[in-house]
Amino acid sequence: MQNLHQKITETLIEYRKQEGLLIELTQEADFTKFYLELGYSSLFEYLNIGQGISAATVSNLITVARKAVQIPAMKEAIDSGEVGLAKLRKVSSVITSENKSEWIEKSKKLSCRELEKEVAKVSTYKPRRDFWQRINTDYFRLSIDATESFKALAERAQDVFSKKCQANKTLTEVFEWALNEALAKHDPLIKAERAKAKMKSVTAKQSVTQDAGPTDNKREHIPQDILNQVILRDKGRCSFEKHGRRCRHRRFLDIHHIKPVNDGGKNTVENLATLCETHHIYLHHQEEIDRSLALIRRLRLEQGIRG
Repeated sequence: MQNLHQKITETLIEYRKQEGLLIELTQEADFTKFYLELGYSSLFEYLNIGQGISAATVSNLITVARKAVQIPAMKEAIDSGEVGLAKLRKVSSVITSENKSEWIEKSKKLSCRELEKEVAKVSTYKPRRDFWQRINTDYFRLSIDATESFKALAERAQDVFSKKCQANKTLTEVFEWALNEALAKHDPLIKAERAKAKMKSVTAKQSVTQDAGPTDNKREHIPQDILNQVILRDKGRCSFEKHGRRCRHRRFLDIHHIKPVNDGGKNTVENLATLCETHHIYLHHQEEIDRSLALIRRLRLEQGIRG
């Protein structure tokens, strides 16, 4: 028994040291944004989807990695093998340069539950990331943090929809109804599909070759019919693709000119692409990013040689 206990203790120390290395690599990834080249638009998406790490663990890892940039003592505590990632995540909202010794010591000595109680005494609540958990082939469980006003809205919507249907409706049914109503009015993809259905007299070939773009290198408003075709073609999703993988993001989308307007690029379907904000910025600043990455790699190589 004593031998088994010793082995577990030693293995946990090594495991935490590996957590420290993972934090260091996460910090580097967060700084270099190398995952953009792989078609991921966020560090969270890269670690969660690309590396298969659970959403909860990724949230812990990124939070601690970013906090440890400001407070290196957090990583040192993990490197020592005395405290793990999960505990430092719990104190990340309250730890500062002034009180770091106190909270790191508490992280070493207290259980997770005791640590949560200590943090709750001084912490202001921050909503956590929403989580989807698969229950079976047909259902997910959604975990969210809601305010009183959201609760009131949800209950009122439940009353309205139940009356409309003359039957009691669950919150799942209410949210599905409300979301469909909202998307019908505001989703550019749905609006583009409606517009396409109304334009039966315009052939696909004429639409694709239509040139409504600028002739004097000045940025002009993109005609709605051209914009609709781009949205439909890209299916309301970022079109950035690299190494056979396409970005998954459907939020915060921009329309990108493949050939810039300043270089004579026009508002044609062929010259326009849907990009998420992150990849849009990345493409516009790709040269600067590549130079920065090359410099970082050279400095790390030089440090390794000197070491």
